[in-house]
Amino acid sequence: MPRRFHKKSRNGCNQCKERRVKCDETRPLCSVCATRELPCIYSTPYPQRHSTTEASPKPEPNPSAKPDFKPPKYDARHLLLMHKFATETYKSICGDQSDMEDWQALIPKLAFEYEFLLHGIFSLAALHIAATDADTEQVLSYLDTAMECNELAFAPFREALARLTPHNCDAVFAQSAIVTIIGIALPRLNAQHRGESFSMIETMMTVFELLQGASKISQISKPWRQASIFFKYEWRDNTALDPDMANAIAQLRMLNSTIENTDSAQHVMNQEAIDSLQDSFAKFTHAPHPAPILAWIAYVKREFVDGLRARQPLQLLILMNWAVLLNELGAHFWWAKGCGGELVAELLSELKGQNEKWKSALQWPQEKVGI
Repeated sequence: MPRRFHKKSRNGCNQCKERRVKCDETRPLCSVCATRELPCIYSTPYPQRHSTTEASPKPEPNPSAKPDFKPPKYDARHLLLMHKFATETYKSICGDQSDMEDWQALIPKLAFEYEFLLHGIFSLAALHIAATDADTEQVLSYLDTAMECNELAFAPFREALARLTPHNCDAVFAQSAIVTIIGIALPRLNAQHRGESFSMIETMMTVFELLQGASKISQISKPWRQASIFFKYEWRDNTALDPDMANAIAQLRMLNSTIENTDSAQHVMNQEAIDSLQDSFAKFTHAPHPAPILAWIAYVKREFVDGLRARQPLQLLILMNWAVLLNELGAHFWWAKGCGGELVAELLSELKGQNEKWKSALQWPQEKVGI
């Protein structure tokens, strides 16, 4: 019987060539690799077949030996949220036109490098939709998305905050602003649409605690800051205050001076908070922008926040004066609307019964928010 000859093929997969076994050349997964559950890689392109003769049947791959499939981390809703942020929501953080390009283009691009910022963007955009959508079912769905994305961002953000570098400081700065806005707006919107109880004071306590350690961003070296896209926020000192604001700060200093001899540590802590508040007032007067107002929350010390938790009267009064600035933001930004007035009203209730010396200091915040 004459010998049967066959044409040798060089189109087999790399694994079969290496093992020196015949490959049936089934693509994308040959039967040998399917049986052995091996990755099937071809170094040659699909061969051009010119013959019209019917090809011999090829063994079917083992259906149980499928290649690993990982579902995508993000879906169509995430695409919608990024679109919402890049077309509308970014304006919620900008003080003026000089911020627009950073928040519309550079920050979203940075978010693909730092996932905590990406989740922060998703959360804020979902919250924006929830705040402006009239469909109750949609609102609750987007509130859930906002909470979920915010939770996903929390741990990696805190880790990045603890390990600031020249590379991650812009992402951390951006996320700090986003965390503050979400922290102020989300509990209020959630309570409003779910019929739950709500306290603006407790909301602010949570925001203070979320941002503990964020003041380190302002302490990074000058070369880092100069290379940062947020270097424009390094406003020059402007000590000129509106006369009403200057009087309000003077009232706080006067009341704080009464405890200088009895509790020097608390006096110093309050003084630092008042100094920082004066700086926020001055910068806001110089350039109406959310950044100096939100920054005050990050700059106050843990002990000051503990005093707020303990309902120390002077700390509450300092916070009430800051609420005037929050009320100013409410006139321009959806996420702050109504928050300043609610905070002043709650704090006023806490401070009932203070003596006559407090009357003037309590009056100014009420007048500014219209209570």
